[in-house]
Amino acid sequence: MGRRSKVMGGSAALGKQPVRACQWLLIQCLILGAGMGLGWGLGPGPGAWAKPPGGSKALAQDGGAGLPGPVAMAEPLLTGSKGHYTARLFVPVNEARAWAVLTNYEAMAGLMPDIKQAKVLSRRGSQLELAQTYQAASTFGLPIKVVLALEERAPRWMRYRMLRGERILSLQGQWTLTRVRGGVIVQHQIALEPDLPAFLRPTYDDLNEANLRQSMLVLRRLMLAR
Repeated sequence: MGRRSKVMGGSAALGKQPVRACQWLLIQCLILGAGMGLGWGLGPGPGAWAKPPGGSKALAQDGGAGLPGPVAMAEPLLTGSKGHYTARLFVPVNEARAWAVLTNYEAMAGLMPDIKQAKVLSRRGSQLELAQTYQAASTFGLPIKVVLALEERAPRWMRYRMLRGERILSLQGQWTLTRVRGGVIVQHQIALEPDLPAFLRPTYDDLNEANLRQSMLVLRRLMLAR
């Protein structure tokens, strides 16, 4: 059995169907952990916005100073680890086009790899509430419903935080569009900390990172579609 016996507890039955058994084990652990809360601890509590990453001054700058060139960012550039990430991607479109796609929230359902449902609940100027249901490999196949508060500053940045949700303690992030020659740099900053058993964390991180990369590629394709 070798390494498989150590990982799967030495079970011959599990060894015959490693993928299906492993998936079952992960889901069961997640469900059992729901009582503790699947916590994605992301900065301040629900009552306040976090300071925009890099500060508002950084958001106001054009030209993408300090960012890799567009050619180097034709594929998603993902930095960070253990739930704290910055994903960047160059898209050869103008800000207006990128912004229109990024903020077409309800249309993202079924197109983005992890968003199964999306509905704008209310809007007051640049402030809105958005209900979403996530379901992907990174949620171990479980549907997770949340309601987000969003603040928009067209066409430069949009930030969000969780008001309430299932199996999530808090959730917060920011999207930024930066003009560069020939297009825009689309950037997503997010921090999350799941409440999972330690032995599941490497698997979760791998699934989450793959989901972030795939999401950026889907977004790029949508922005380029005419």
